[in-house]
Amino acid sequence: MHPLTKDLISHIQDKYQLNDYVLHETFYRREKIHGETQYSLETCWFPINHGPWSEDESYPDGTIEIQVDTATKRTTAIHKNGAVTIHSLPEDLRDPDIRIAWLEQELGMTFEKQFMFLTHQDSLYQYVSCHHGIRLSPGLFISLELTNEGALDSFSVYGTPALSNKYSTESFTLSLEQMAPIISQQFRSFSVPNEHQRKLAYAIEEIFVSENGLQTYPLDDPDTSAVTVNEVVTWDKPSTFSYTRKLIKRRDTVTALDAEAQTPHPDYRPLTEEMLETCQSIAVDLIAAEYPEESGAWTIQEIHRDFPFINVVVRRTRDDINLAYKRRLTILLMEDTFEVSLIVDNKAFIDLYHDSTQGLPDSVSEEVIRHALMPYLTLKPYYVFDRVLDHYVLCGLLDSNHAYLSATNEVVLLRDL
Repeated sequence: MHPLTKDLISHIQDKYQLNDYVLHETFYRREKIHGETQYSLETCWFPINHGPWSEDESYPDGTIEIQVDTATKRTTAIHKNGAVTIHSLPEDLRDPDIRIAWLEQELGMTFEKQFMFLTHQDSLYQYVSCHHGIRLSPGLFISLELTNEGALDSFSVYGTPALSNKYSTESFTLSLEQMAPIISQQFRSFSVPNEHQRKLAYAIEEIFVSENGLQTYPLDDPDTSAVTVNEVVTWDKPSTFSYTRKLIKRRDTVTALDAEAQTPHPDYRPLTEEMLETCQSIAVDLIAAEYPEESGAWTIQEIHRDFPFINVVVRRTRDDINLAYKRRLTILLMEDTFEVSLIVDNKAFIDLYHDSTQGLPDSVSEEVIRHALMPYLTLKPYYVFDRVLDHYVLCGLLDSNHAYLSATNEVVLLRDL
């Protein structure tokens, strides 16, 4: 057993006093989170006197699953199967003072300074990381679910700890009125199925806007390996390219050595010019063979890693902007050999749900949409990490739960569509 694994198991056993349990299995996991790679060790503990059990059955009653971060040893997940009492866990977490004290101890963070309450529904309590009451992005998402008696049933921490201790110091005064141009840029149209005719709806795509209104940040960081290509696919002669479909089970085997070295996730490795040229060449040959009459009709939009594949994303060069769904191909190449594993065409999906030749009603002006949605827009303060500046920037999250239907000139909740 690797020393890191042995140390983490010993830590878990000592912290939770698992003397009446036997370790059933352990494995390492890694997650891509906002450009960072986080490693954890997942452990499963059976009661030492559990009854007969086989691999085809669910875990025995009394099983405990515990996950810890390999770098900090902090617990990132606990799941109990049945009525289990775990050392160091309060018996009743319904009392807010007891719950907060336990969370502060587990997280190593101070309530309302570094994490804050988000929502509570029935037995589920959720918290997020913050800086003095203002939420962080990227940040942590903390969830607790309790039993009817108030004991912990499950606990999880997901996301990114604070990436810097530097924050902009201005007060949040950003208003919707000063953001009209940005609001207009964030309108997105989509079709709503209807018995007689598809309706065109407009909604806001969420975005962070800096306090000075000059900088915007997407809600999610783009894939760090993604390379924008935007090359139209053309050919002069027919292609005889062929491939055999290969179904590859996605399995990211993570070792203790990876965790110890904190090796970056394979998807974060950059794509070289030579690799990009090879991917593009294969994509052109494949498209020419699969769609021989469509030279110029397809554009290679993007190439990115998706371990163990390299994905080539291809779209129609001139798709009608009024179509509800746009045609897309995704070509999966084995990253080590560049063999074609699979080509995914979303045409079947489009044909199943919509007549792709049916247009939508004429679009309406941005001014009309903005006037309709403005009363329903929200602007919530956030600290957003700027990787270039290496500190958090005070921003407002522009968002809305509503959509505007141009055919009926009404505003409705998105969840009702």
